Amino acid sequence: MPAVIRIEREFAVPFPTREIWPVLSQTDWINRSLGLPPVTYEFKPAPAGGSEVMARARMFGTELRWREHPFEWLENEFYRVQRVFERGPFREAKLGVEFRSDGGNGAIVRVCSDFSPRNAVFAWLTRYVIGPQSLRGFASILAHVTAHLNGRESNALPRLPRATPAAEPLSVGLTKLRHEGQSAGLIEKLTTLIRNVPDVEAGHLRPLAVARAWHADAWEVLRLFLAATSAGLLDLRWEILCPNCRSSRQPPTTSLAQLERKTHCEVCQIGFDAEFDRSVELKFSIHPAVRPLDRQTFCLAGPGGKPHVTAQIVLQPGEGRSWKLPSLKAGWRLRSPQVRQATNFAGDESDSSGVPRTIECQPEEFRITFADQAGDHEEMAIVNPNPFPVQVCLERLAWSEDILTAARVTNWQEFRDLFATEVISPHEQISVGSQIVLFTDLRGSTAMYNQVGDGRAYAVVRDHFVVLRRAIQEHHGAVVKTIGDAVMAVFSQVDEALLAVKQMHASLRAAGFAAGAPPVVALKSSLHVGPCLAVNANEKLDFFGTAINFAARLVDCSKGDDLVMSDEFFQRPETRRFFLDHPIEVETIEVKFRGFEAAYRVWRVPMLADKTGTA
Repeated sequence: MPAVIRIEREFAVPFPTREIWPVLSQTDWINRSLGLPPVTYEFKPAPAGGSEVMARARMFGTELRWREHPFEWLENEFYRVQRVFERGPFREAKLGVEFRSDGGNGAIVRVCSDFSPRNAVFAWLTRYVIGPQSLRGFASILAHVTAHLNGRESNALPRLPRATPAAEPLSVGLTKLRHEGQSAGLIEKLTTLIRNVPDVEAGHLRPLAVARAWHADAWEVLRLFLAATSAGLLDLRWEILCPNCRSSRQPPTTSLAQLERKTHCEVCQIGFDAEFDRSVELKFSIHPAVRPLDRQTFCLAGPGGKPHVTAQIVLQPGEGRSWKLPSLKAGWRLRSPQVRQATNFAGDESDSSGVPRTIECQPEEFRITFADQAGDHEEMAIVNPNPFPVQVCLERLAWSEDILTAARVTNWQEFRDLFATEVISPHEQISVGSQIVLFTDLRGSTAMYNQVGDGRAYAVVRDHFVVLRRAIQEHHGAVVKTIGDAVMAVFSQVDEALLAVKQMHASLRAAGFAAGAPPVVALKSSLHVGPCLAVNANEKLDFFGTAINFAARLVDCSKGDDLVMSDEFFQRPETRRFFLDHPIEVETIEVKFRGFEAAYRVWRVPMLADKTGTA
C-alpha cells in the first residue's frame, strides 16, 4: 500500500492574517477558483446528534464518494478537514491551511495536504501532477488576493466563472431605473455589479453588504435594489436561516406568503421556528432573464460559510486536547450538536465567570471550570468522555449586520408601498422577537369636529396624517394602519423611532397644530418594544399579540404634546444614549391598563422643547 504523500508549501503575503482570512476561508470559492468539480451532499442524522455527511463528485473520469468530517478551525490561524473515501483514487485526504504573522505587517500562509493513494499509479499522479498543480493554483490565488487587497483587482479570487448578461433585458431594466430618477452613480455601480460579479455571488446579494462595499447609504442601495426588482433586473428571495449554522439549506421563496413558520435544517438536524426579526432574511439575485445563475456547491462546511463561528474542534471518543480560544471580549456561545444544552457568556463587565480552563462535553451539558480573565488568547483543556465523536464550536452571539431581516425591510414604508402584496400566508403566524411599536392619537379631535365642522376637521386630520407619514418614512419606519385619527407604525431601530416622534411633534407645531391654536388639537404618542406575531390581516402585513395590545393602551397615558414610553423601551441602551444626546426632562408614573392585572411603570417626555430650546 503506497505511503502517505504530503504536499506542502509556504507563501508570503504582504497583508496581515486578519485581512486575508475573510477571503482565504471561503473554501467554496477557492475550490471553484482551483477548477475542482461541483459536489453533491447527502445528510442523515447522526445517532448522537448532528448529521453524517456524504459527498460525491466526478474527477479523473470517475466518481469520487467520501465521508466529509467536520472542519476544524481557529479564526485567522488555521482550518483543516479530513475526508475518508469510499470510491476514487484516494483512501483518505487531510487538507489544511495555516496562517501566521511574518513578524511585520505581512503573513505566512502554509498549505499542507496529506493524501493516501489507493495504488502506485495514483501515488505517482499525486506526487508529480496533482500536488504541483494544486500548489501552482494556490500561488495564483494568493497573487490575485494580494492584487485585490491592493485595489488592482475587483474580484477577490481569480478564475471564478462569470456569465455574460443578456444585452436587451439589461438595457431595458437600466432605462427604467433612469426614468424613475434613481441615482445615476448607483445605477452605474449596479451595472458594473451585474456585469462583473462572479456566479458564486450573483445569487446571494446582500444589499447592506453591497452598500458597505460601495461606500453608499444602505437605504439608498436598498431603494435601488427594490426598484431594480420591479424593473426586472433583480429578483428578491426570502431565506430562513438556521439559528445554529446561520445558513439556509431550504429552497428560497420569492414571496413572504410561501414562508412556513416551522422549518428544519438538514445539516444541523434541528427543527426551529422562523423569526421575522432574526432568521428570515431578504436577499437578492440577478434575474435569470438578465444573467443565468449557477446554483452549484463546491464546498459546504468551511469556515467562510460560518463567519459567526470563531473556533471549531472535533474530539474523538475519549479524546482530550488543548484548545486555544480567541478573544472572549464579546458575547459568545459554546455549542455542540452532541451536547443538549449550549452555554452562553456575556463576555463583558456583567459576566464575572472568567475564562474557561477545562471543558468536559457531557451529553446534557458542558461542565466548565473557570479561571480569572486574562489575555486575548487562552489555552484550555477540552475533553470528550463519550463513546462517540463530539463537534464543539465557539460562536459569536451577535448576528451579522449584513443580514437584512424581514422585520427591518417590512418595517420600511417604501417597501410596503412598492410591494404591497408581500404578506405572509393567511394560515401562518410568524414570531417577531422584538418589535418597536408606535401609536399616536389626536387629543381634542372630537371637540374639533363639533367646533369647526366635518369638512374642515377632516382636512386637519388628513393633513396631520401626511406629516406623520412623512416623519415615519424618513426614519425608515412603516405605517401599519390608521384607526380613525390614530396611527399604528413600526420601526426596527430605537433611535429612528425616537427621531420620527420628535419630527412629528415639531412639524405639527410648525404647522399650527399646537394646543391653544384653532382648531385645538394636540398629538399624543407612545412607544413600546416587545415580541409579537406577524400575521396576514385583510391581505396586509399586520402585527398582533400582548405587546401590541399594551402599546395601544399606552397612548392613553399621553396628555398631548408628549411621548409616553414603556419601561421596556426606556431601559433599552439605545434609548438612554438618545436622551444623553437630546436632553429632555423625563417623568415616571405608575399606571394600570384595562386588561392587564399589574401596575406598570411608564415614562413621559414633554415634546414642546428640550433643554437646549430645540424641538
